[in-house]
Amino acid sequence: MTHNIDNRQTQRHSKPTYEVASHCKNNGIDKSEARKIVQMLGRFASRHELEVNAPPKKPRFRY
Repeated sequence: MTHNIDNRQTQRHSKPTYEVASHCKNNGIDKSEARKIVQMLGRFASRHELEVNAPPKKPRFRY
């Protein structure tokens, strides 16, 4: 017994992608570091790639 599967019924689950330049701007990454990240990842990347390749944040100490 065979079944025909209509291609329109299958769902493709893809990971959401984010624009690297806007992510750097929103997270306060300076322009030189943002340029390096764009060269490395391209214009769009997944959230995990952005978080892993982001520079470490400066500590905020309370006095």
